[in-house]
Amino acid sequence: MTRIGFQSALITTLRLLLGAFFIMSGYEKLLDLKFFGLIIAEYQILPSFLIPAVALLFSLCELLCGTMLLINLFSRFSSSVMLCMMVIFIAAMINNVMRGLEHDCGCLKFLSQWYGLKEEIGIVPIVRDILFFILLLPIALLGSNRIPWKKDQK
Repeated sequence: MTRIGFQSALITTLRLLLGAFFIMSGYEKLLDLKFFGLIIAEYQILPSFLIPAVALLFSLCELLCGTMLLINLFSRFSSSVMLCMMVIFIAAMINNVMRGLEHDCGCLKFLSQWYGLKEEIGIVPIVRDILFFILLLPIALLGSNRIPWKKDQK
């Protein structure tokens, strides 16, 4: 496989995997916005009147960006938005770990519902989000911003 072929295959694979993950993550948050709002409140960063709007915004953003990644619609833009969200998530978790607060990170609700696992904030979710950040970088830098169903016009 040529370098461009490998690069294209890598971007496509990352897009599909991360897109599916973010769709699942955003969808499950949208299904229970009240619960997600309670998780956000546990971070003790935002004033309470902003929490419902932030919960809705983050959920919709994950769902929309995941969908855009999956169908390769403005993938560079959507991965850049997700990079910004990863920075926010990482900073919020580090802030709470440093303050000694312990609570659910709010990342993967299905883990606790389906498998009985509870994901507390700490080193594992921080490292996982750093990994997602690293995996999003190639898409943000080398992905496409074109509309896939339109032919290139020169």
